[in-house]
Order: sequence, then structure tokens, then C-alpha cells
Amino acid sequence: MDDEYFNSSNYSYDYDYESPIPYATPIVLNSVLLYIGVCANIWMIRSLYKSWKTGSRMHFYLLAICVADLLGLCIRCGLNIGLQATVVWRGGYYGCKLFAGFQLFGATMSHLILAGFNIDNLFTVICSRSIKALRIVFLLLSFVVAFIVSGVKFYFYHLVDAWYNGENMYYCTMDLGSRYDPGRLVHVAAYFLLPLLMMILFGVPSIFVWCCQKGTLSYGKTTRDDDSSTDLQFIGRDIGTVLAYDLVFFLCCAPGAGYDWLYRYYAITAHFVMLSLETANPCLNPFIYAIFNCIGRRNERTSPEL
Repeated sequence: MDDEYFNSSNYSYDYDYESPIPYATPIVLNSVLLYIGVCANIWMIRSLYKSWKTGSRMHFYLLAICVADLLGLCIRCGLNIGLQATVVWRGGYYGCKLFAGFQLFGATMSHLILAGFNIDNLFTVICSRSIKALRIVFLLLSFVVAFIVSGVKFYFYHLVDAWYNGENMYYCTMDLGSRYDPGRLVHVAAYFLLPLLMMILFGVPSIFVWCCQKGTLSYGKTTRDDDSSTDLQFIGRDIGTVLAYDLVFFLCCAPGAGYDWLYRYYAITAHFVMLSLETANPCLNPFIYAIFNCIGRRNERTSPEL
């Protein structure tokens, strides 16, 4: 016997049902999402590079989100395709922990960066200045928190014995006995609840503060187009873009997070649909950027101020 046998979990379950989802469906769907997401995000990176403005808040955050989405999409869909193709886990004990830890690393970091963008928008509108150091801090915090969450999941995931047709197989999962274990709580908090809370507390108020300040004398002084400009002449478009990102994040991630949290035994088909919707989130972000980019260019041609 090899060493991985002794490192395997003692949990054992009977795997005695047939999935209502055709075998090839998850492989095809993940492949399509991977292709669309990679192409769309690479196009967005190229577009940001061609229109890059030194000191631009929006370019900084959108590029960081785009890179995190691209990383997360490749890891998540790639591993899901491999897992569905082999049906059971064949990566061994430590492969299970690495898979569990880094499967959602990119997606978690992307959500946290988006939360930081919401906070930065509010501070920028209130203080009438853009602080570059604040962006670096939010980016580093997003990386550190995502890495800590990956470490927690690395600790709590294990191999589970499953019997099917008299054969012993392994599955890589958390303890199926409770959905309130620390690993699951930390994941849900960092992946969904914390970004959602930051979006509500900072993202929504930023649009009201901007609407109240727009047209005032102090706002007019801070939006002059010269070297001292703090990017505020485009703050309305920035806030609109971020709120659109927030809405898509909520629509894609809330159903799966809420369903997993409220219901212990879920329907396989419903869970698959919600998981696919969640995976599609990074594929939709570049289209939001494209829409707002077109709106911004049209407004720049017709009006000197957004």
C-alpha cells in the first residue's frame, strides 16, 4: 500500500443513485464556458491595454478583476472537466487538498477586488481625490484573504470512500455531515457574504453621494481636465460599471450560495444549474465592460462631462 492510503479519510458513504444529468453535459458546458470566458477576458485585457490611462482607477481595478477571473475560470473549469471525465477522484490525497484549496482562489479574489472597488468609489467621491495607495492595499488584502481561505479549505477537505456496484471509489469533499463546519463557513463568508456586505454598505451609497455632489461648485472644481484631475470626471461611469458588476455577481452567486446554505439535501439538477450560473459570472463581466465602454465613448463625443 502507498502512503496515500493511510492519509485517506475514514468516512464512507453508499453511492447508489444515478445522476439525472447526462454524463457529457457538465463536460460540454464547462468547455463552452471556459472557451467563452477565456476569449472574452483576453479581449478585455487587450482593450484595457490599448486604452490604458496612467492613474486610472477603473483601468486598475478592471484589469485586476479580469486577470483574477481568467485565472479562476481556467482552474475551476479545467479541474471540473477533468473530474467529470474521470467520474471519481484520481488525484490522490494531496491532490484533493490542492484542488479544494485553489479551485475558487481566482473567483474569491475577483469578488474581493470588486468589493474594494466599491469602497474606493465611495472614498473617492467623498474625499474628491483618488488615492493610489488605497488601490494597492485593497489588491493585496484581496490576495491575502483569498489565500487564507484556500488554506482553510486545504485543511478541511479530505477523501471520502464511496461504494458503487461493489467497487470502492474516492471523492474529494468536505464532511457531508454538516454544512456549518468552519471550512464551509469561511468559504461562504469570503466568497459571497463579505463582498455582498461591502457592496451594500459602500457601493449603493456611492451613487447617492455622487448624485448629491454632481453639479455643485466643489464638484466642478475637482473635475477640471488638467494634471491635477483625480479621474473624477468619469466617476459616474465608474460607479455605474461597478454597480452593474455587483448586480451580475449577485444574480449569479446568490442562488447557489443561498440554496446550499438553507437546504441540506438539494436536487441534483437544481444544484447543477446554479453552479453553472455561478461559473458563468466571469464570462459576463467583459460584456458589461464593453457596454459601458461604448456608452462612455458616445458620451465623450457628445458631452464634455459624464
